[in-house]
Amino acid sequence: MTDKPAQIYTTFGSSAEAHQVARTLLDEQLIACANHLAPAVSQYVWEGEFCEEREYPVLLKTMESAAKAAMARLKALHSYDTPAILCWSADDSDADYAKWLAGQIAK
Repeated sequence: MTDKPAQIYTTFGSSAEAHQVARTLLDEQLIACANHLAPAVSQYVWEGEFCEEREYPVLLKTMESAAKAAMARLKALHSYDTPAILCWSADDSDADYAKWLAGQIAK
């Protein structure tokens, strides 16, 4: 298999939005799995002002071949003006898991 699993990380302002967007990406077969992580406190500077907010991190699992489409759709669905959308390849993955993952993604 030359196509590798990939992971996309993002955060949302609410748990409800995180679940809704993840469900859409699953229904559209752009991702195979969404791991909703515990709420986190994010600190950052936005438009010159210090911010500290509760956010809801999500790790989305897909294949490299679908990652760009998944990221574009995620950005379109996201309520933030500039959401954090980070993607990386999983160069080493369990072969059986990678096969299952690939089978969940639309061709």
